[in-house]
Amino acid sequence: MSSQVFTGGGHGILYEANARGEVKAYKDNTASGGSLLTPVKTYSFSWHNARKILTNGTWILVLANDGNFVLYKQSAPSTGAGTITRVGTAAKSAVSTELAQAASVWMVNSSIQWLKDGVIKQATLVPPAGTETTAKLEGATVIAVGMADASQAWSPGPGAISTQTTTDDPDTTGQVHKYTTGPWTQADDDVRSGIVGEVIADAGTCLGAPDPDVAPYFGAAPDDTGDVLTDEPADDTIAPPSNTVTGKFTLGNGQPAPGLPVTVTAPDVNADATGEVQEIVVGTATTGADGSWSFTLPQELSAEVQQAKDENGGILNLQAIASGTTRSGVIMLGFDDLTAMTDQAAVDASIAGPDNGHTVRLVPNTVDEAGLLKDTYTASTESQTYAAKSANAPAAPDGEDPAWQSDSSLLSASYNPYDVSGLDVSAEAVIPPLASFASGNCSTIRIPVDSAIKYTVVGEAHAGWDAKATFEYESSMSTSVETAVKSNGNWNLGASKEISHSVSIAVGYTNKGPYYAKQYRVPIEYVKTKNQQICSGTVRSTWYKIEPKRYKAPAGGALGKIGKDVSGKDGSANFSHSNKAYRNYLNPGDNAQLSKGKSVKFGGSVSFYGVSMGAKTGYDSNHKQKITAGKKAGKHWVWGKNGSISGGKAGVFYSK
Repeated sequence: MSSQVFTGGGHGILYEANARGEVKAYKDNTASGGSLLTPVKTYSFSWHNARKILTNGTWILVLANDGNFVLYKQSAPSTGAGTITRVGTAAKSAVSTELAQAASVWMVNSSIQWLKDGVIKQATLVPPAGTETTAKLEGATVIAVGMADASQAWSPGPGAISTQTTTDDPDTTGQVHKYTTGPWTQADDDVRSGIVGEVIADAGTCLGAPDPDVAPYFGAAPDDTGDVLTDEPADDTIAPPSNTVTGKFTLGNGQPAPGLPVTVTAPDVNADATGEVQEIVVGTATTGADGSWSFTLPQELSAEVQQAKDENGGILNLQAIASGTTRSGVIMLGFDDLTAMTDQAAVDASIAGPDNGHTVRLVPNTVDEAGLLKDTYTASTESQTYAAKSANAPAAPDGEDPAWQSDSSLLSASYNPYDVSGLDVSAEAVIPPLASFASGNCSTIRIPVDSAIKYTVVGEAHAGWDAKATFEYESSMSTSVETAVKSNGNWNLGASKEISHSVSIAVGYTNKGPYYAKQYRVPIEYVKTKNQQICSGTVRSTWYKIEPKRYKAPAGGALGKIGKDVSGKDGSANFSHSNKAYRNYLNPGDNAQLSKGKSVKFGGSVSFYGVSMGAKTGYDSNHKQKITAGKKAGKHWVWGKNGSISGGKAGVFYSK
């Protein structure tokens, strides 16, 4: 943070001028699997206060804030281990003054180029010759204009320039554009998005044309075989239609919670009510000795429950609630979201079959001990939450969202949801409610608190080398989104809710590439509700819930949006580390698509009320990830994240 770092010449040598009066040379050995900063040599120069330091490998120009500069020469530019000698100075000039004021300055061979106010200029460095002691910057010319949105620029070598654009939109900030000579024209308007921070380019002395029929790679050529080394994963099987839903509730420490009443409700009934609504109870159960429970739906559902099921593509969303009290008097609640599919058509439509059988831990109910609304969310603190940090990251987050999240700030690493007034209740036995509470005298009500339309990640597509990527999402919803419950002051992610109703639209992107990989987002309406369990006229417990409702485009808003860059999953390095059993290739001009199974869970798919939730999408004839290979000779390799593409368990596939 307190050093100047610079590079150039195309030899992989990086220099660091630190505040201790040292200039350290490092060799970039990442191409052969080594360290980016392999120490080479340390020199004694106090350059850390320089305005700019430039090098083409041989010459090193140290520019002061006032425009004066000193020129040095490296005797061994290819290794960085030679002697650095001062060879000349120069008084400030119009060119050097402009260099000191420029947003970016870089060096290619004897040319110095710089970006200032949307204009790129170029001058020639003339080192002192013979007995001369003065270096010069000559022949300043304008080589490119119209780059007002560029925050910085650099060159990989002669005849090529890249610019970076930063915006307030986290999905597009850090977008890199490429320009080439003849005259200077834009060759690629989206080399990659999500490149933020200072870019330091090791500008080579020349740019060689690559072999058009060989996919590019770093270091040694990757092992491009597809030998099957392991079996396909055994999970992700499709369950048959069933009228029975099941689950398991445990204590906070994972031990069984037996003898607790379980109430199963249909939350989609009266989902659009604007006032207090009593939840429709479809049945009850009791947890067994191991904490498990099951409930079989009646063959004929009530008219309102049947309507909710029909409107959701034949999939019935259910919620199971278990409750009890610890011996120290702390009310404990358990929440589980389930889906029931009672006919094969619904299973086929959803791709994955009914979703139940989850194991859920009870949590303390302390969010509203006095029966008053104590919602801690404020918009001013949202920027401190995990959801905001994830949303503002220009690259897509990897992995699962944390199960526990705060709507007002990031939770500490030591956060314990079972700490109630200094007492850890995670291992305390949970006693069923009094008989009067458990005998049917209880009801659950919900009160809408807020709703919003949020653009939610529903998929992504990848295309490396000369391929094209397509992502299609049309005709109906086929996405399950995590729900979140706040029972004790912070949000806990729960199981997912399936939204599968007809939307009669087609959105996505088609034939994007090459070197293109973006997520895709659709607008989904989310609702936050306050929920209470009332037994014999007494409020027994209170909690809040966030859940998706439906696809809904805002008035005047987009039907769908391109999301974050996920190209970091592609390329030869990732291919080399992939499971050979999950690899397949396409011949030139061929295409392939995922149209079966479920996608991976996209972490950070959506955030609402400071909470980050993940989502999965079912692949079918209307929802697919597709790649089309280009015409270049050679194999176009693709590989699944969780399994082979042909096996339907890939989740998502990447491209080399």
